[in-house]
Amino acid sequence: MIHELTIDLQVNQGQCAWPQLVEIAHIAENNGYSTLWVADHLSGQVMNAPSMPECFTLLGALAATTSTINIGPLVVNVGTRHPGLLANAAATVQNISGGRLVLGLGAGASPTSTFAAEQLALGIEIPRTMQERHAKLEHTLEVLDEIWSPNRAEKFATFEMPCKLPPRILGVNSMALAKVAGMRTDGVNVRASHPQRAEILRVAQDAATAAGKADFVVSVWDWFDEALLDASSRTRQQLVSEGVNKIILLMRGVPDAKRLAIKR
Repeated sequence: MIHELTIDLQVNQGQCAWPQLVEIAHIAENNGYSTLWVADHLSGQVMNAPSMPECFTLLGALAATTSTINIGPLVVNVGTRHPGLLANAAATVQNISGGRLVLGLGAGASPTSTFAAEQLALGIEIPRTMQERHAKLEHTLEVLDEIWSPNRAEKFATFEMPCKLPPRILGVNSMALAKVAGMRTDGVNVRASHPQRAEILRVAQDAATAAGKADFVVSVWDWFDEALLDASSRTRQQLVSEGVNKIILLMRGVPDAKRLAIKR
């Protein structure tokens, strides 16, 4: 497992204008944040925003205006795009960025969730059960593996191939998906306030260890709090004791540059 803790920044791009996003990307890059994350939504309504720029289009633009910071979506809803389209979009961003994409993936919300409104508005059918949504996510992982394989089928010969495979981090809310994360991906992400956080992270780490993964990313996301930038923070130390090696801080609204300095 990775032992060095990294701090990431996530923004709600629907609440920022493009010039603000460019400024924040440069501030994050110059202040030691490991990865700049954006959301994957289609409607601003579900993220309290007036609109919502599409994540891969935005990531391609951010890739071109940055040079060292990693970039990624947290997390891509696999129910929104055909897995082949997702593979092409991700590979394109990976190549524009020179290998800096970290691909966050998720199974998507249930049809009764408020987050489902954007898909329902477009007539996108949402699997009704959690098991079906998990199966769709695993199918997506299989398609990514197939299209990006060095020994891929001839029919995929001219599909965009990433310059290197982007690490895949799975957003989870259950033990079942935590196990899939450990077995089949490069990392796990869960909300820091999840009541079963420690157990979910343990399941993912155990599965990753069993699969022989030495560089597994164990991450949590939380609302931006300066205290978590401080290595002496008790909350941060507790997360580290649970194996967390990446903390992703989501800042509401237009990120405040004055609050982004990382305390060493």
